[in-house]
Amino acid sequence: MTVTTTSRRFGHTFRSHTLPVPWDPADPGQGTLDLYAREIIPDGGENLPVLIFLQGGPGNPSPRPTGINGWIAEILKTHRLVLLDQRGTGRSGRIDAACPHIDATDLTERLTLLRADLIVEDCERLREHLGVERVSLYGQSFGGFCITTYLSRHPERVDTALLTGGLPTISRGIDDVYRATYTQLARRHRDFYARFDGVEDRIREVCHHLDNSDERLPTGERLSSRRLRLIGTDLGRGAGFDTLSYLFEQPFHEVKGEKRLRRDFLDDVGARVSLERHPLYAVIHESIYGGTVPGATAWSAHRMRTEVDGFAEDADPRDRSVPFYLTGEHVYPWQFEEDPALIPFRNVAEDLAAKDDWSSLYDADAIASSPSVAAAAIYVDDIYVPMQLSLETAEIYRDLRPHITNRFQHDGIHHDGAGILGRLIELVRDH
Repeated sequence: MTVTTTSRRFGHTFRSHTLPVPWDPADPGQGTLDLYAREIIPDGGENLPVLIFLQGGPGNPSPRPTGINGWIAEILKTHRLVLLDQRGTGRSGRIDAACPHIDATDLTERLTLLRADLIVEDCERLREHLGVERVSLYGQSFGGFCITTYLSRHPERVDTALLTGGLPTISRGIDDVYRATYTQLARRHRDFYARFDGVEDRIREVCHHLDNSDERLPTGERLSSRRLRLIGTDLGRGAGFDTLSYLFEQPFHEVKGEKRLRRDFLDDVGARVSLERHPLYAVIHESIYGGTVPGATAWSAHRMRTEVDGFAEDADPRDRSVPFYLTGEHVYPWQFEEDPALIPFRNVAEDLAAKDDWSSLYDADAIASSPSVAAAAIYVDDIYVPMQLSLETAEIYRDLRPHITNRFQHDGIHHDGAGILGRLIELVRDH
């Protein structure tokens, strides 16, 4: 049953929309899920055009506004804003280890239904529910992948498209993507080590310690050096250099004459490496690249890490003859053995990694002929969505106006969302 409720918050009208959508439009037997979206309407803006925000991830719900500021305020100058919880997240049928269907034999099949193509079909049903002929789109990171899929499937329904850190390759396979991300991350690491004296020594020391000691996270499980290295994902965020340097300022203390990691250090690391809040990020992460070229994704990040110096899983941190780096936005099979939030998904993650018949998400001809106008913020140092791959795709869009900048990292909208979105809106304004 479709339900819409209205309230007032922060001087604006908020509408909550819940509508049933099929899990699989091609197979009614899969049933339906309740899709949730939150609409924000500025006063006097009932007739403004609609813009749907597509969240980064995958596997993350839409933001929950605690005020009207940043990029949200910028959008509301010209549009009604719709914040969609993508399927499987938030209030749209969230899937996690506590879900009642976690033991169902069809869980693997259900997880294959969380890709961009069906997120786009959900948006189309939402567009119809809102009673509009066309929508504008804004996508951060994975949200930009969804926009590129939208333009492949329903180009006539998109007015303008704004992308930040989310212009994906539509021609290269996942192995090429991860070679590029590891290469870019290695550059960031060299810069990080050069800027903060002693941080490389402390990272190596902590990893060697973890290889030879039993240190426990507050959640009870042992912390391995390979799991600690996951915190390198922060190097792709605007404040990442500083937060990581502070973390490693004084990681050890002495307990009864023995060197141990401090509890506050372990607590901080635990919060960074646990995927309890968004387990789907790991479970379906590589599947978003499936189908771009034929074949299985086959734990690509795990395989590709040995191709770039500094990322080998079994590297000896004491060996100063080779670089030793933290890892980034990469998912590894052993995480499904070490992270309590992921252990229930171990078998289905293996199934997804072995699946070799993914359909393609992109149609270059449709993208090239789309009547919509797009603008994209492309970050020079992006370790999540490498610039060179984004620029290749920009050439395929019929009309994409790039904003190339080295002022921000992948999470630029968290630092100057209004400024970045304002620039993109300027770029598309005169079409």
